[in-house]
Amino acid sequence: MKNRNWFRVIALVIMGLMLMLTNNSCKKDNNNSGNDGIVIKGHIPAKGTGKSSLNSKSGLTLADAKKILVFSKYYYSLTDIVDGNFSVTGQIGTGVALIFLDSTNQYIGNLSSQGLNMLPLGNLKNGENTQIDLSTLTLVGNSVIPSHDPLGNEIIISGTEINSLKNISTYYQSIAKNIDADNDGVPDVLSNTQLVVSSIFARSSGHWGQDNTPPVIYSESQCYINYSLEIQGGSGLTFSNGNIVLSGPAGNPYNDITTWGSKINPGDNSGFISTYCIQANAPDGAPWGTSFLPFRQGTYTLTLDGNRSFTLDYSNIDAKDNLVIIAPTLHTNSEGKLTSITFEYKLPDGIVINPASMLTNVMVQCTDSQMHQFYNSAHITASSNFSVLNMDTPLDISSLNGLDIWYDDLLGNQYNIIWR
Repeated sequence: MKNRNWFRVIALVIMGLMLMLTNNSCKKDNNNSGNDGIVIKGHIPAKGTGKSSLNSKSGLTLADAKKILVFSKYYYSLTDIVDGNFSVTGQIGTGVALIFLDSTNQYIGNLSSQGLNMLPLGNLKNGENTQIDLSTLTLVGNSVIPSHDPLGNEIIISGTEINSLKNISTYYQSIAKNIDADNDGVPDVLSNTQLVVSSIFARSSGHWGQDNTPPVIYSESQCYINYSLEIQGGSGLTFSNGNIVLSGPAGNPYNDITTWGSKINPGDNSGFISTYCIQANAPDGAPWGTSFLPFRQGTYTLTLDGNRSFTLDYSNIDAKDNLVIIAPTLHTNSEGKLTSITFEYKLPDGIVINPASMLTNVMVQCTDSQMHQFYNSAHITASSNFSVLNMDTPLDISSLNGLDIWYDDLLGNQYNIIWR
């Protein structure tokens, strides 16, 4: 039975949980000095040697690259290329993009292997001791191709998982453009004023399994998705409470962007986090009464305190690009209390995948019929194989009405897989 107030309530839950999830906010490291992580190194041939094409949009070659931006939602580093050589680090359990820039921070290209424009540092051959040597790099279009392919070598990943993770290159061009959102000619990460734009997807998925009863997964025709846009600012960005406005995209602006919520100083090196949506009536048969539409791709303007403006390039992605259906089964004791939850990870077509290849973290939220949260789990990560969540003490689930399973994909977008 459709509850017309359901998403009005659950969206408040989403906002609260979103602030919790992003407490693992961006860490900056401008020179890699003393930084722990997965070492990634490579070599760029000098101009006039090797095989390298021009980037048709910028007119630059790979030999013009002087800096590398290593990017994930939780981590930035900007590193100089010295004599054609570089050594950078990426955090294990995340997806990182390597973006090559010239001396003026103009985008040249991004690392690409087997058509995948990032390195998924989840399932690694030698765990946290893994080192990746890309060897000699070549520019083809805006793709920087390594002569040594880490996919299938240092990074354990299947062809199916690679294809699911593939995304359009404009996503990484947007990252490159957004490194100087205040347009002062200096990368924002150097002053901790960086802005990160990502998407949030909420997807109805079916009913959880319990003990010997398996989960019921909706068919694609039964599933509905709501969309939100999230902006997270570095600790160097502050504003008066509530005085933050998003407008755009340039040339075709919305007149109905709603600020769903914002929080100043959410913790861990972040100045703020703010979420936006575009509301519409839900289609017939939807499980909620309000539909949040996808944002159009383009350039948006974020204004703080009415007088400070930042331009942000947003490359929307299809929610299905990195969609993983996390199917839960609840296990109870003789008193009917919850002792553990096990998970199965599938693509929308039913293929079982290794979550370490596609996810950063997973967490579980239990709600009653009034959408009151009575349980929020800690993050489940690759260190626990993403396979099971054990309760510290058995949990009374007699009032359980909803199970929300949140995860971050390797691009930093958030998904809420909803079970009712």
